[in-house]
Amino acid sequence: MKLFHYLSIIVFMVGVLLTSCVGNVPQKRIVTVTVLPQKYFAEKIAGDKFEINCVVPNGSNPEAYDPSPSHLVYVGKSEAYFKIGHIGFEVAWLDKLLNNNPDMKLYDTSVGVKLLSGTHGHDDPEHVHSETFDPHIWSSPKQARIIARNMYNAFVELDPDNRKYYKKNYDLLLLEINRVDSVLTKKLEKVKGETFIIYHPSLSYLAHDYGLRQLSVEYNGKAPSAYYMKQVVDTARENDVKVIFIQKEFDVKQAETLAEELQCRVAQINPLNYNWSEELENIAYALTQE
Repeated sequence: MKLFHYLSIIVFMVGVLLTSCVGNVPQKRIVTVTVLPQKYFAEKIAGDKFEINCVVPNGSNPEAYDPSPSHLVYVGKSEAYFKIGHIGFEVAWLDKLLNNNPDMKLYDTSVGVKLLSGTHGHDDPEHVHSETFDPHIWSSPKQARIIARNMYNAFVELDPDNRKYYKKNYDLLLLEINRVDSVLTKKLEKVKGETFIIYHPSLSYLAHDYGLRQLSVEYNGKAPSAYYMKQVVDTARENDVKVIFIQKEFDVKQAETLAEELQCRVAQINPLNYNWSEELENIAYALTQE
């Protein structure tokens, strides 16, 4: 019995010691972003100094996403929020998130980007058009440079003592962004002036910056009318469209049906992919594939 008693005391003391040690482990400071490409940039710059929380998970539509309770907990613990600019989730939720965490600093990573509007291709008399800015600024390396610069400045403001650390990481990220820009410039020069179709217009900045034309199946955030679809088909035939991009978080059936009618290739892409560099190079390959 005495042996058992002593063993019990030892187990208890070890448990207390371990609990105490865990409790003294410093917790990383948290910064929250909206979409995964932002997380990619933020983690490259922040390194091991911050934990980067992303609200919209892979495969979800950031235009209409409702955050899970677990994500809201992390937002509540965040000392800063990096917004992408004008995406649906931020329009619907950001004020609420800031009200729930009034000490959280807000940084707009789209500052300095020349925002595009009216990227849906055609006017449709069956829908009332409202002028909105396109939020998909990460789809072009030329705009990604601006996002990265804004993030770097934000991290330095949050943690000025580690400025040199962030500058080194930021410079490495710029080298990667410049490499992707060079790859896209070389590849997409071959198809400059050509038109591609996509269900949701998430490649507007890529098309604008590399001399392509994006034709969207979705109109103004809604399923297209019969009138609009006729315009898409006519324009596609006039411009000899060769590829239709589909995204898993949006309706793919309509795009696949359209591809059959136009006899063109279908390529599945994920513009919200965390692996930003890899995804843009895959998109460029799909655009130039014979």
